[in-house]
Amino acid sequence: MSETLLAAWWQVIAIAATAVIAAIVAIWGILSQRAISRRTLTLTYMSHIDCDKDMIAARAMFIQEAKKPEGLTPWADPGKEHTPQCEAIRLVLNDFEIASVALQLGTIDYEFYRRYNYGTVIRYWYAAAPFVYSVRKQTGSKTVYHEFEELYRRFEKKRPPKRRFWFLKVR
Repeated sequence: MSETLLAAWWQVIAIAATAVIAAIVAIWGILSQRAISRRTLTLTYMSHIDCDKDMIAARAMFIQEAKKPEGLTPWADPGKEHTPQCEAIRLVLNDFEIASVALQLGTIDYEFYRRYNYGTVIRYWYAAAPFVYSVRKQTGSKTVYHEFEELYRRFEKKRPPKRRFWFLKVR
C-alpha cells in the first residue's frame, strides 16, 4: 500500500511540476509578445510620424523659426496663437508630449525610441525651452509641455521612465 501511495505522490508532484512549467512558459510568452508588440507599435508610430506630410512641414517650420536669432520665443505671444508658425511649433511639441506619455505608460518601447530620437529630443528641447518657459509664464501653468521636458531630462540623464508595476518595466 505504501508503494501505491508513493507512486500516487510522484504523480501529483509530476502534475504540479508540469503545471508550474506550463505557467512559466505562458507568462514568458505573454511578456515576450507584449515586448514585440510594443516594439512593433513604436516602429509603426515613428514611421507614421516620419511620413506624415503635416508633421514634416511642421518640423521644417519649427527648425526654420528656431534658427532665427530670436528663436521660438516670439511665437509664444498669445496674439500669434493662430499663426501657421505657432501651430507648427505646437504640433511638434505635442508630438513629443504624446511620445513621452506613451513611453511612461509602456505603450511604446523606451530603448527603441531613445536610440532613434535621442539627438532629436535634445536638440528640439534646447530650441523649444525658451518658448515653453514663456508660455508657462504667460499662462501661469507649470505643466505646459511638462512631459516633453521630462522626456528630455530622462534622455539627458540616461535613465528610463519609472514604472508602477514590474510587468510594465522597460525591456
